[in-house]
Amino acid sequence: MKTLVQGGYVVGFNGKEHEIIKDGVVVFENDRILFVGKQYSEPVDKKIDAKGCLVSPGFIDTHFHSGINASDYLLNEPGKLDYFAANYLAHGAPTREGAKHAHLKDVDVGQRFSLIHLLKSAVTTTFEIGGPGNNPEAYVDMVDQVGIRCYTGPSYKNVNFYHDREGRLEYDWDDERGSEGLKRAIAFAKKFNGACKGRIGTMLFPGHVDSCTPDLLKETRKAGKELGARVQVHATINLFEFHTVMRRDRCTPIELLHKIGFLDPQVSLSHCIFISGHSWLAYPYGDDLKIIADSGASVAHSPLKYLKLGITMESFDRYLKAGINMGIGTDTFPKDIISDMRYAALCSRVAEKSFVAGRPRDAFNAATLGGAKMAGREDLGRLQKGAKADISIVNLKDIAFGAVRDPIKSLVETAVSRDVRTVIVDGEILVDNGKYLRLNEDELLDKVQAKGEEVWASVPKWHWTGKSVDEVMPPAFKMS
Repeated sequence: MKTLVQGGYVVGFNGKEHEIIKDGVVVFENDRILFVGKQYSEPVDKKIDAKGCLVSPGFIDTHFHSGINASDYLLNEPGKLDYFAANYLAHGAPTREGAKHAHLKDVDVGQRFSLIHLLKSAVTTTFEIGGPGNNPEAYVDMVDQVGIRCYTGPSYKNVNFYHDREGRLEYDWDDERGSEGLKRAIAFAKKFNGACKGRIGTMLFPGHVDSCTPDLLKETRKAGKELGARVQVHATINLFEFHTVMRRDRCTPIELLHKIGFLDPQVSLSHCIFISGHSWLAYPYGDDLKIIADSGASVAHSPLKYLKLGITMESFDRYLKAGINMGIGTDTFPKDIISDMRYAALCSRVAEKSFVAGRPRDAFNAATLGGAKMAGREDLGRLQKGAKADISIVNLKDIAFGAVRDPIKSLVETAVSRDVRTVIVDGEILVDNGKYLRLNEDELLDKVQAKGEEVWASVPKWHWTGKSVDEVMPPAFKMS
């Protein structure tokens, strides 16, 4: 079926960069774009009226973990002041005896919910770290049902993290754990790459620079080359990792990755905040930024995660000027990539102490072309003939936007996911008039609330204090 979308503002791609076509049209047939321009005179089967809207390539989320949002409430746990910038380690490490009760994760409710949440923020492609878990068949089936495009694979590492009863973090090393995890990831890649009519792509996701041995990282890179699979690893994500690697290997995490031959254009680094010279490190030696740029590796930046911790990348503009390909991720809730574009831009202005830093065009490029480059896809992240029909339509005709002169600035500076009207993946409309079409959202949210209550009730069973969730993370105001 041939469909014409009448903008609005159409973000076309001229072969080199995006350009805005006012009152433009996009025509797609089945899963491919046929035409982008001012007028289309041939007959079509269907028309979508997007006047007053921005017609954009679907956004690409380059760092995402599926699951319910319940544990995000513990991210800034006030009782963990001894883990500066530790993010997931504040709530991700249970006691040994409570490990089996921690972080209840299910395919049908929590993971489905978060992928739909992502779609509704105009994301059509995501990099989902560790999504398949212990039930890969059910996970792949769920992704197929949701309809999103997904690059995914099991996550693995040599270390399990635990807290003792006084809140001290313990590393439990096991070389066999890492090698078995890599074997499972390779098996997943061989079995499921190209599943869901091509919407599933596979990647390798070793955990973190400090939770994997150098040998496991080298074996991962070797396996990735043999499979033709890209690799993403969490790198320089907290102070604990930085100093652990400095003590263990006497170099920064980025220097270690370079030393073992891990970095190249097929690799992306999650977060990559605490590089040499960052103000939190008091470590001005070396040049991690140059190492990354020279290697051709990319960086997947999730600004909201660090804003919650009082931290900024120093800075998004610096990485771009160094020549590093940048993507945008939604590592924490809400999974609103449009807001994360805004945070990336604003945080860059704060870090640079310059109002001309953090340009909206750079944030938009990261969420489209940057993500496509990270995936190795020249048919994603752009609207041009032959590209995939992955399209998002954002309503700009709203009191919140007022007069619109530059639709990209209006999007990045003002829009949120609730302004997204229509989302199309592979030529199929999955979100229309702001509603996801494949299931009843109210029924799903009832299940999500019930699952959240279950997660919060389990906190005393696995948390190092043994306290209730309200004691561990008190609510903003007393609840009765």
